[in-house]
Order: sequence, then structure tokens, then C-alpha cells
Amino acid sequence: MSILMLQVLKGRCNKMDFIKMLREDHDLADLLYVVCDVEILSEFKAPQDEFGHITYNISGKTFAKEGTGSEYILLEDGSVGYWGNEGASGRIADNLEEFFELVINFPYWKDYIYEGAYQDRELLSEYVKELFEEYEEEDQQAWYDLLEIQKKLADSLGLKAEIDIPSILMRFYHCAEREPRLILTYTEEDGSTHSGTGSLFDR
Repeated sequence: MSILMLQVLKGRCNKMDFIKMLREDHDLADLLYVVCDVEILSEFKAPQDEFGHITYNISGKTFAKEGTGSEYILLEDGSVGYWGNEGASGRIADNLEEFFELVINFPYWKDYIYEGAYQDRELLSEYVKELFEEYEEEDQQAWYDLLEIQKKLADSLGLKAEIDIPSILMRFYHCAEREPRLILTYTEEDGSTHSGTGSLFDR
């Protein structure tokens, strides 16, 4: 394991040790899982490799997963990658703070993977507004108050109270597109290989 990776895992490269806090506060971790579908693992583990068939061009350790089994990976440069159980993969945040800002403010962040909405801020703002209105209708049927829990999670993790919503998504988009991308390569039994593009927006 590289020196940089050790530094990241010890929290030296992050503003706050979010993972350690969530591992120790089970109530807070439960809220994150119920609302954002992010389950913090009790310890780091090797990323999914499909019994040795998958390799990654950037090393890292999985720190959280979704109910579907998809994984969030803390990469050696401190950024956060995503491995989807249906084959989608790529970098989604440049650090843990930006990762938690994304998933807490956008529990359904994968619904925002539509490149056409990111051509300018005005178009993105309209897209966000439309989806928010749909979510508001759905949340009225839920047993919990989404906005209240989002605020509790953000406050508990020390995230900014007032944030520019479109800016979070633009940051997510640019992170997903920047080089080097997180490339996954799948090796078949016959030795042939298939590699992704490394961006969740390429679909």
C-alpha cells in the first residue's frame, strides 16, 4: 500500500474523519443508510473484483456500500470512486467532504446523471427543480421528514449549512469527467478484456 493511501486512511488528507465518526455513531449511520442508501462498513475492505475478474487502474479501499451491493471506494489520491453492481463505475467526488455533501443533498444522485443538463447552470437549475418537485410528492408518503434528516446529517458531520445546490452537481460532473478516470477492466475466462470509460456520464 502506498504512503499516500496510508495517509488517506488515517484521515490526514481529509478535513474531518467522517468515516470514523459514522462508525462510532450508529444512530447517525443508520440515518445515512435509510435516507441516502449509504451503509458505512465497520472496516475498509478490498473493492469488488468479481472473483478476480475485475481490476482497477487506481487502487483504493471500499468504505461503504448500497443496499444493491454497489460500493463506494476511497481511492489512493483521496477522491471517491463508485462501483455499480450493474457495471457502471467512475469517480464521483474529489474528497470525502464533497462525497457526503453530494449523497446527503442528493440521496437520489444517480438520477442526475444526465449530461445534457450540465451544459449551463440555468438548465441544470431547472432540471434540479423538476426532480425536487417529484421527490417532494414521494417524500410526503414517507415516514420521515427528508429535509429534517438531511439537515441533521449535515450538521452532525460539520458540513456547510448554506450551499449552492447547482454547484454541488457541477462539481460532481467535473469530477466524473476529469483525468485520470477510474477505469475498471473485466477479464473473461478466455483472457479477453473489457474496460469501461471511467465516467458514469458515458452511457
